[in-house]
Amino acid sequence: MEQQELIEKIKRLPHDRVAEVENFVDSLARREQSSRLNLHEALTDYAIQHAGTAADIDPDLAATATHHLLQQASEQ
Repeated sequence: MEQQELIEKIKRLPHDRVAEVENFVDSLARREQSSRLNLHEALTDYAIQHAGTAADIDPDLAATATHHLLQQASEQ
């Protein structure tokens, strides 16, 4: 369904039903925000718990980064 079609359907609803639609849309937005916050919190907790451990350090990535930095330093 196209957005404009949905808007037209909402416009045809009685005023009290429009208020229900608004409340529903607000609840969807809150749920989405809550999901983002929960994900952020979970990622933060994981990062704090595993900082500096083997789960935090990718040896291949660390070696590549070190190689890149050394190469940049030698080029200067």
